[in-house]
Amino acid sequence: MNKMQILLVVRPATGGIRTHIKAMVTYLAAEFDFTIACPSERMADYHALPCHVRGVPLTGCIDPVADLRTMRELAQIVQAGSFQMIHAHGFKAAFVARPVARFCKIPCLVTLHSDFAQAQSSRLPEFYVVMERILARWTTEYITVSQWLAKKLVRSLQISEKHISVIPNGIEMTAKHVATPVMLPFAGDLLVVGTVARLVSQKGLDVFLHATALLAPRFPHVRFVVAGEGPLRSSLEQLRETLGLTERVIFLGYCEHVAALLATLSVFVMPSVSEAQGIAVLEAMVAGCPVVVSATGGLSELVQDNYNGLLVAPSDDKSLAKAIEALLVQPQLAARLAKQAQLDVTRFSQRKSMGDTKRIYQRVLEGGPL
Repeated sequence: MNKMQILLVVRPATGGIRTHIKAMVTYLAAEFDFTIACPSERMADYHALPCHVRGVPLTGCIDPVADLRTMRELAQIVQAGSFQMIHAHGFKAAFVARPVARFCKIPCLVTLHSDFAQAQSSRLPEFYVVMERILARWTTEYITVSQWLAKKLVRSLQISEKHISVIPNGIEMTAKHVATPVMLPFAGDLLVVGTVARLVSQKGLDVFLHATALLAPRFPHVRFVVAGEGPLRSSLEQLRETLGLTERVIFLGYCEHVAALLATLSVFVMPSVSEAQGIAVLEAMVAGCPVVVSATGGLSELVQDNYNGLLVAPSDDKSLAKAIEALLVQPQLAARLAKQAQLDVTRFSQRKSMGDTKRIYQRVLEGGPL
Protein backbone atom coordinates (compact mmCIF):
# COMPACT_ATOMS: atom_id res chain seq x y z
CA MET A 1 0.00 0.00 0.00
CA ASN A 2 1.38 3.41 -0.99
CA LYS A 3 2.05 5.79 1.86
CA MET A 4 0.43 9.21 1.94
CA GLN A 5 2.83 11.93 0.82
CA ILE A 6 3.25 14.98 3.07
CA LEU A 7 5.29 18.08 2.31
CA LEU A 8 6.84 19.65 5.41
CA VAL A 9 7.70 23.33 4.95
CA VAL A 10 10.25 24.58 7.47
CA ARG A 11 11.65 28.09 7.89
CA PRO A 12 15.34 28.64 8.76
CA ALA A 13 15.30 26.76 12.05
CA THR A 14 17.53 25.66 14.89
CA GLY A 15 16.65 24.48 18.36
CA GLY A 16 13.10 23.36 19.07
CA ILE A 17 11.64 23.37 15.55
CA ARG A 18 14.54 21.40 14.08
CA THR A 19 14.41 18.89 16.95
CA HIS A 20 10.66 18.49 16.46
CA ILE A 21 10.95 17.94 12.69
CA LYS A 22 13.63 15.28 13.15
CA ALA A 23 11.54 13.45 15.75
CA MET A 24 8.37 13.63 13.67
CA VAL A 25 9.96 12.20 10.54
CA THR A 26 11.75 9.50 12.51
CA TYR A 27 8.59 8.39 14.34
CA LEU A 28 6.11 8.62 11.46
CA ALA A 29 8.17 7.70 8.38
CA ALA A 30 6.88 4.12 8.47
CA GLU A 31 3.35 5.39 7.76
CA PHE A 32 3.87 8.60 5.79
CA ASP A 33 6.21 9.59 2.95
CA PHE A 34 7.76 12.91 3.95
CA THR A 35 9.52 15.54 1.88
CA ILE A 36 11.08 18.47 3.73
CA ALA A 37 11.25 21.82 1.93
CA CYS A 38 13.65 24.12 3.75
CA PRO A 39 16.26 26.79 3.02
CA SER A 40 19.07 25.33 0.94
CA GLU A 41 21.64 26.18 3.62
CA ARG A 42 19.73 24.02 6.17
CA MET A 43 19.31 20.92 4.00
CA ALA A 44 22.21 19.14 5.68
CA ASP A 45 20.28 19.22 8.97
CA TYR A 46 17.81 16.67 7.59
CA HIS A 47 19.80 14.51 5.14
CA ALA A 48 20.19 11.65 7.64
CA LEU A 49 16.41 11.31 8.04
CA PRO A 50 14.24 8.78 6.16
CA CYS A 51 12.74 11.40 3.86
CA HIS A 52 13.38 13.55 0.80
CA VAL A 53 14.85 17.04 1.24
CA ARG A 54 14.37 19.94 -1.16
CA GLY A 55 15.99 23.33 -0.95
CA VAL A 56 13.88 26.47 -1.47
CA PRO A 57 14.77 30.20 -1.11
CA LEU A 58 12.80 30.56 2.13
CA THR A 59 14.03 33.32 4.45
CA GLY A 60 13.19 34.08 8.06
CA CYS A 61 11.54 37.43 7.36
CA ILE A 62 9.16 38.89 4.79
CA ASP A 63 10.99 39.16 1.45
CA PRO A 64 8.56 39.64 -1.47
CA VAL A 65 10.96 38.45 -4.18
CA ALA A 66 12.24 35.41 -2.28
CA ASP A 67 8.76 34.59 -1.00
CA LEU A 68 7.25 34.56 -4.51
CA ARG A 69 10.12 32.35 -5.73
CA THR A 70 9.54 30.03 -2.77
CA MET A 71 5.82 29.76 -3.52
CA ARG A 72 6.53 28.98 -7.16
CA GLU A 73 9.06 26.28 -6.26
CA LEU A 74 6.78 24.76 -3.63
CA ALA A 75 3.95 24.61 -6.17
CA GLN A 76 6.29 22.86 -8.61
CA ILE A 77 7.27 20.33 -5.94
CA VAL A 78 3.62 19.60 -5.13
CA GLN A 79 2.55 19.32 -8.77
CA ALA A 80 5.49 17.07 -9.64
CA GLY A 81 4.58 14.64 -6.87
CA SER A 82 1.44 13.17 -5.38
CA PHE A 83 1.23 15.14 -2.17
CA GLN A 84 -1.94 14.87 -0.14
CA MET A 85 -1.10 17.58 2.41
CA ILE A 86 1.27 20.40 3.33
CA HIS A 87 2.35 20.80 6.95
CA ALA A 88 4.02 24.16 7.63
CA HIS A 89 6.06 24.86 10.76
CA GLY A 90 6.18 28.42 12.04
CA PHE A 91 4.50 31.64 10.93
CA LYS A 92 6.91 32.35 8.07
CA ALA A 93 6.72 28.85 6.59
CA ALA A 94 2.93 29.03 6.84
CA PHE A 95 2.97 32.44 5.11
CA VAL A 96 4.30 30.88 1.88
CA ALA A 97 2.77 27.42 2.23
CA ARG A 98 -0.92 28.27 2.47
CA PRO A 99 -1.29 30.05 -0.90
CA VAL A 100 0.42 27.02 -2.47
CA ALA A 101 -1.94 24.59 -0.74
CA ARG A 102 -4.89 26.69 -1.85
CA PHE A 103 -3.65 26.77 -5.45
CA CYS A 104 -2.97 23.02 -5.48
CA LYS A 105 -6.25 22.23 -3.68
CA ILE A 106 -4.76 20.22 -0.83
CA PRO A 107 -5.12 20.75 2.96
CA CYS A 108 -2.56 22.72 4.93
CA LEU A 109 -1.78 22.20 8.60
CA VAL A 110 0.13 24.89 10.47
CA THR A 111 2.13 24.13 13.61
CA LEU A 112 3.07 27.20 15.62
CA HIS A 113 6.11 26.77 17.84
CA SER A 114 6.29 30.38 19.04
CA ASP A 115 4.19 33.49 19.45
CA PHE A 116 4.40 36.81 17.57
CA ALA A 117 7.72 37.79 19.17
CA GLN A 118 9.43 37.94 15.80
CA ALA A 119 6.58 39.89 14.23
CA GLN A 120 6.47 42.35 17.11
CA SER A 121 10.18 43.07 16.70
CA SER A 122 9.86 43.65 12.95
CA ARG A 123 9.40 46.99 11.24
CA LEU A 124 5.83 46.14 10.26
CA PRO A 125 4.29 44.10 13.10
CA GLU A 126 0.75 44.95 12.00
CA PHE A 127 1.45 43.40 8.60
CA TYR A 128 2.09 39.99 10.15
CA VAL A 129 -1.17 40.10 12.09
CA VAL A 130 -3.27 41.25 9.13
CA MET A 131 -1.78 38.62 6.82
CA GLU A 132 -2.29 35.87 9.39
CA ARG A 133 -5.95 36.79 9.73
CA ILE A 134 -6.33 36.58 5.94
CA LEU A 135 -4.38 33.34 5.56
CA ALA A 136 -6.26 31.73 8.47
CA ARG A 137 -9.10 31.14 6.00
CA TRP A 138 -6.81 28.83 4.04
CA THR A 139 -5.62 26.91 7.11
CA THR A 140 -7.13 23.47 7.55
CA GLU A 141 -6.10 23.35 11.19
CA TYR A 142 -3.65 24.94 13.59
CA ILE A 143 -1.50 22.96 15.99
CA THR A 144 0.05 24.83 18.91
CA VAL A 145 2.61 23.63 21.43
CA SER A 146 0.80 25.05 24.48
CA GLN A 147 -2.61 26.07 25.73
CA TRP A 148 -1.27 29.59 26.21
CA LEU A 149 -0.42 29.89 22.51
CA ALA A 150 -3.81 28.46 21.50
CA LYS A 151 -5.57 31.06 23.63
CA LYS A 152 -3.42 33.78 22.09
CA LEU A 153 -4.53 32.71 18.60
CA VAL A 154 -8.15 32.93 19.66
CA ARG A 155 -7.68 36.30 21.34
CA SER A 156 -5.35 38.00 18.85
CA LEU A 157 -6.49 36.52 15.55
CA GLN A 158 -10.05 35.46 16.29
CA ILE A 159 -9.26 31.87 15.26
CA SER A 160 -12.04 29.48 16.20
CA GLU A 161 -11.09 27.07 18.99
CA LYS A 162 -12.47 24.16 16.94
CA HIS A 163 -9.68 24.75 14.39
CA ILE A 164 -6.88 24.55 16.99
CA SER A 165 -5.33 21.42 18.49
CA VAL A 166 -2.77 21.60 21.28
CA ILE A 167 0.09 19.12 21.00
CA PRO A 168 3.02 19.98 23.28
CA ASN A 169 6.43 19.11 21.90
CA GLY A 170 7.66 15.89 23.42
CA ILE A 171 11.11 14.60 24.27
CA GLU A 172 12.69 11.19 24.58
CA MET A 173 12.45 9.61 28.01
CA THR A 174 15.08 6.96 27.27
CA ALA A 175 18.50 6.35 28.74
CA LYS A 176 20.22 8.49 26.12
CA HIS A 177 19.47 11.44 28.42
CA VAL A 178 21.65 9.85 31.10
CA ALA A 179 24.98 11.12 29.91
CA THR A 180 28.51 11.65 31.14
CA PRO A 181 28.85 15.30 32.17
CA VAL A 182 30.47 17.51 29.54
CA MET A 183 33.95 18.84 30.22
CA LEU A 184 33.90 22.56 31.04
CA PRO A 185 36.91 24.91 31.10
CA PHE A 186 37.13 25.24 34.88
CA ALA A 187 37.66 23.10 37.96
CA GLY A 188 35.28 20.18 38.31
CA ASP A 189 34.45 20.86 41.95
CA LEU A 190 32.67 24.15 41.15
CA LEU A 191 28.89 24.44 41.02
CA VAL A 192 27.45 25.38 37.63
CA VAL A 193 24.32 27.38 36.82
CA GLY A 194 23.37 27.53 33.16
CA THR A 195 20.91 27.76 30.33
CA VAL A 196 20.47 26.41 26.80
CA ALA A 197 18.84 28.87 24.43
CA ARG A 198 19.05 30.64 21.12
CA LEU A 199 20.70 34.00 21.68
CA VAL A 200 17.76 36.23 20.79
CA SER A 201 15.98 38.96 22.71
CA GLN A 202 12.91 36.94 23.76
CA LYS A 203 15.11 34.50 25.70
CA GLY A 204 15.92 37.15 28.35
CA LEU A 205 19.61 36.32 28.55
CA ASP A 206 20.50 39.89 29.47
CA VAL A 207 18.34 39.38 32.58
CA PHE A 208 20.29 36.20 33.34
CA LEU A 209 23.58 38.11 33.11
CA HIS A 210 22.33 40.84 35.44
CA ALA A 211 21.16 38.18 37.91
CA THR A 212 24.59 36.57 37.63
CA ALA A 213 26.21 39.89 38.53
CA LEU A 214 24.16 39.92 41.74
CA LEU A 215 25.11 36.35 42.62
CA ALA A 216 28.78 36.26 41.65
CA PRO A 217 30.19 38.17 44.67
CA ARG A 218 28.32 35.95 47.15
CA PHE A 219 29.08 32.64 45.41
CA PRO A 220 32.76 32.53 44.37
CA HIS A 221 32.50 28.74 43.92
CA VAL A 222 29.81 29.01 41.21
CA ARG A 223 30.31 29.40 37.47
CA PHE A 224 27.65 30.30 34.90
CA VAL A 225 27.31 28.96 31.35
CA VAL A 226 25.22 29.88 28.32
CA ALA A 227 24.91 27.28 25.55
CA GLY A 228 23.57 28.30 22.16
CA GLU A 229 24.17 30.61 19.24
CA GLY A 230 22.27 33.56 17.82
CA PRO A 231 22.47 37.14 16.58
CA LEU A 232 22.86 38.63 20.08
CA ARG A 233 26.04 36.77 21.01
CA SER A 234 28.36 39.75 20.51
CA SER A 235 26.18 42.16 22.50
CA LEU A 236 25.71 39.62 25.30
CA GLU A 237 29.45 39.02 25.48
CA GLN A 238 29.93 42.80 25.67
CA LEU A 239 27.41 42.96 28.53
CA ARG A 240 29.38 40.22 30.29
CA GLU A 241 32.51 42.39 30.02
CA THR A 242 30.65 45.50 31.24
CA LEU A 243 29.36 43.61 34.29
CA GLY A 244 32.84 42.32 35.11
CA LEU A 245 31.87 38.67 34.61
CA THR A 246 34.56 37.59 32.15
CA GLU A 247 35.93 34.95 34.51
CA ARG A 248 32.54 33.81 35.76
CA VAL A 249 30.32 33.46 32.67
CA ILE A 250 31.22 31.24 29.72
CA PHE A 251 29.48 31.26 26.35
CA LEU A 252 29.75 27.70 25.01
CA GLY A 253 28.26 28.31 21.57
CA TYR A 254 26.23 25.57 19.90
CA CYS A 255 26.00 22.51 22.15
CA GLU A 256 25.47 19.20 20.35
CA HIS A 257 25.28 17.11 23.53
CA VAL A 258 22.71 18.98 25.60
CA ALA A 259 22.06 16.01 27.90
CA ALA A 260 25.75 15.89 28.83
CA LEU A 261 25.70 19.60 29.68
CA LEU A 262 22.54 19.26 31.77
CA ALA A 263 24.17 16.45 33.75
CA THR A 264 26.80 19.01 34.79
CA LEU A 265 24.44 21.76 35.99
CA SER A 266 23.40 22.41 39.57
CA VAL A 267 20.60 24.74 38.40
CA PHE A 268 19.00 25.22 34.98
CA VAL A 269 17.57 28.66 34.17
CA MET A 270 15.10 29.73 31.47
CA PRO A 271 14.68 33.53 31.87
CA SER A 272 12.54 34.08 28.75
CA VAL A 273 10.32 37.11 28.32
CA SER A 274 8.34 35.17 25.70
CA GLU A 275 8.19 31.37 25.40
CA ALA A 276 5.54 29.21 23.78
CA GLN A 277 6.71 26.04 25.50
CA GLY A 278 10.41 25.45 26.24
CA ILE A 279 11.90 22.10 25.15
CA ALA A 280 15.14 22.85 27.00
CA VAL A 281 13.18 23.03 30.26
CA LEU A 282 11.72 19.58 29.60
CA GLU A 283 15.21 18.23 28.88
CA ALA A 284 16.48 19.68 32.15
CA MET A 285 13.58 18.09 34.03
CA VAL A 286 14.31 14.69 32.48
CA ALA A 287 17.96 15.06 33.46
CA GLY A 288 17.02 15.66 37.11
CA CYS A 289 18.26 19.24 37.10
CA PRO A 290 16.27 21.71 39.26
CA VAL A 291 14.79 24.51 37.13
CA VAL A 292 14.09 28.21 37.51
CA VAL A 293 11.91 29.66 34.75
CA SER A 294 10.01 32.83 33.95
CA ALA A 295 6.28 32.78 34.66
CA THR A 296 5.44 33.53 31.05
CA GLY A 297 3.71 31.81 28.14
CA GLY A 298 3.76 28.04 28.03
CA LEU A 299 6.47 27.79 30.72
CA SER A 300 3.78 28.11 33.37
CA GLU A 301 2.21 24.94 31.97
CA LEU A 302 5.43 23.02 32.61
CA VAL A 303 6.45 24.37 36.01
CA GLN A 304 4.39 24.87 39.15
CA ASP A 305 6.10 27.17 41.63
CA ASN A 306 7.70 25.37 44.57
CA TYR A 307 6.30 22.05 43.37
CA ASN A 308 8.48 20.92 40.44
CA GLY A 309 10.56 24.08 39.98
CA LEU A 310 10.62 27.78 40.75
CA LEU A 311 8.77 30.51 38.84
CA VAL A 312 9.92 34.12 38.72
CA ALA A 313 8.54 37.26 37.13
CA PRO A 314 9.95 37.83 33.63
CA SER A 315 12.59 40.56 33.22
CA ASP A 316 13.19 40.67 37.00
CA ASP A 317 16.89 40.04 37.64
CA LYS A 318 16.55 40.35 41.41
CA SER A 319 13.81 37.72 41.63
CA LEU A 320 15.78 35.46 39.30
CA ALA A 321 18.92 35.80 41.43
CA LYS A 322 16.92 35.09 44.61
CA ALA A 323 15.43 31.88 43.14
CA ILE A 324 18.82 30.63 41.91
CA GLU A 325 20.31 31.38 45.34
CA ALA A 326 17.53 29.40 47.04
CA LEU A 327 18.44 26.28 45.07
CA LEU A 328 22.17 26.74 45.63
CA VAL A 329 21.90 27.09 49.40
CA GLN A 330 19.07 24.61 49.95
CA PRO A 331 20.13 21.30 48.35
CA GLN A 332 17.15 19.49 49.89
CA LEU A 333 14.76 21.91 48.16
CA ALA A 334 16.62 21.50 44.88
CA ALA A 335 16.47 17.70 45.16
CA ARG A 336 12.75 17.69 46.00
CA LEU A 337 11.83 19.92 43.06
CA ALA A 338 14.02 17.96 40.65
CA LYS A 339 12.55 14.62 41.76
CA GLN A 340 8.98 15.85 41.25
CA ALA A 341 9.90 17.33 37.88
CA GLN A 342 11.21 13.96 36.69
CA LEU A 343 7.83 12.43 37.55
CA ASP A 344 5.80 15.20 35.92
CA VAL A 345 7.77 15.42 32.68
CA THR A 346 6.61 11.96 31.59
CA ARG A 347 3.43 13.71 30.37
CA PHE A 348 5.54 15.16 27.56
CA SER A 349 6.87 12.01 25.93
CA GLN A 350 7.77 12.11 22.27
CA ARG A 351 5.71 8.98 21.70
CA LYS A 352 2.53 10.72 22.89
CA SER A 353 3.26 13.87 20.89
CA MET A 354 3.80 11.91 17.69
CA GLY A 355 0.75 9.74 18.32
CA ASP A 356 -1.42 12.84 18.61
CA THR A 357 0.11 14.25 15.41
CA LYS A 358 -0.58 10.99 13.57
CA ARG A 359 -4.25 11.11 14.56
CA ILE A 360 -4.60 14.63 13.17
CA TYR A 361 -2.90 13.57 9.93
CA GLN A 362 -5.30 10.67 9.56
CA ARG A 363 -8.34 12.81 10.28
CA VAL A 364 -7.36 15.48 7.77
CA LEU A 365 -6.33 13.02 5.07
CA GLU A 366 -9.56 11.09 5.48
CA GLY A 367 -11.56 14.30 5.21
CA GLY A 368 -13.00 13.97 8.69
CA PRO A 369 -14.43 16.83 10.73
CA LEU A 370 -11.93 19.33 12.14
